[in-house]
Amino acid sequence: MLAIASDPLLGIADTAMIGRLGVEPLAARAIGTALIGGIYWLFTFLIFGTTTLVGYQHGAHQTEACGQTYLHALLVAIVGGVLVAAAGIYFAPHLYRGMGANETVLREGVLYFRIRVAGAPFIFLFYASVGFFRGVQNTRIPMLIAFLVSGTNLVLDYALIYGHLGLPALGLRGAAIASWTAQFVGAAGSLIIFFFSGATVSYRPREWRVQWPLLQPLFHIGRDLAARTGALRFSLVFATGTVARMGPNALAAHEIAFQLFMLGSDVVDGLAVAGQALAAKYVGAHQRDAAYRMGKTLIVCGGAAGCLFAAAFLGAQESIIRFFTPSLEVMVALGGGIFVMLALFQPANGIVFVLDGFLIGAHDTRFLMKAMLLGTLIIFVPLSWLSLQLGWGLTGIWSGISVLMAWRLITNVYRFVSRRWAVAAKRQ
Repeated sequence: MLAIASDPLLGIADTAMIGRLGVEPLAARAIGTALIGGIYWLFTFLIFGTTTLVGYQHGAHQTEACGQTYLHALLVAIVGGVLVAAAGIYFAPHLYRGMGANETVLREGVLYFRIRVAGAPFIFLFYASVGFFRGVQNTRIPMLIAFLVSGTNLVLDYALIYGHLGLPALGLRGAAIASWTAQFVGAAGSLIIFFFSGATVSYRPREWRVQWPLLQPLFHIGRDLAARTGALRFSLVFATGTVARMGPNALAAHEIAFQLFMLGSDVVDGLAVAGQALAAKYVGAHQRDAAYRMGKTLIVCGGAAGCLFAAAFLGAQESIIRFFTPSLEVMVALGGGIFVMLALFQPANGIVFVLDGFLIGAHDTRFLMKAMLLGTLIIFVPLSWLSLQLGWGLTGIWSGISVLMAWRLITNVYRFVSRRWAVAAKRQ
């Protein structure tokens, strides 16, 4: 994503630093990351929903309404963040046990997860802020804040995991503290810019009060996107829980493959972000033909970006694996078919991600929700379960991920080419 372009690199670096602490800390991080991702991704509607609504208002030249929508999104972020943090801290041991963690991984992971999830209010405030700035076609501010956040996280990771720069060596706990601090920096920076910067004066409402008519469209989009994103994250959490029952080596290998998957998806999502913001703007201005032409350009760019990632992964396979782990067992679990499968599907992934952004910007969230629910429940979850029961191992898990992405490719391309998204946009 343009606004958080450094996130995939941060995940890669964080995984590599923790991987050098041993297999158990990396496995504990894998479960914690899956849980955090599953929870946080439910609230990414604060990014996508706010972008779509603000982008529509921006295209219709309703300047003050953009700020009103943003303030309502901030309210949802604060309330939701506090509830998520409280629940996560309390249920942390139960969540790790439910994911199949052994006692060593559980001891390593519970405190890590509790510190990470305590930052939920900050990350949700940042989500809402990213949505606002994208909606008004300003991707520079969230990008700069994201680089500040990731830079803070990386420096503190290095200092707190290993004990550098005069700070104590806290291992996995240090990584969690670094993440919490960086999330606070991101939230604070976003709010300061909106409320005190001259660049946002025209968007700040003269008066503000909670209004249900302004919360309702956010909840409408949020409901569809939360269900759609929840289904996707549930599939990934289910996969991690299944792999955890295959042993720490398999879990560590799965975490590395997942971080590489996210590297490709998050970078290509920069195109999806542009597509979403522009689609919302064109729909708000009633220029649907222009939106369709822009969408075709997105497909070409997304596929090309995916091809570049595929070539890079295949060309540097051994070096990439060695960068993450010195464990021979983990290298063996990851090498060969899984890594090749991950690489070859990157072009298809690129097209899927950009069309996701386009359809969200066109208000076609109900379709995305239904397609994802079907793909998760009918395709991916059964294949993951069979992988454990029939001994297919990681190969079965990643075959299931590939089939799920193929389903998303077919459904998204059909929806775009058929122009049925335009009907949904007109209805909205």
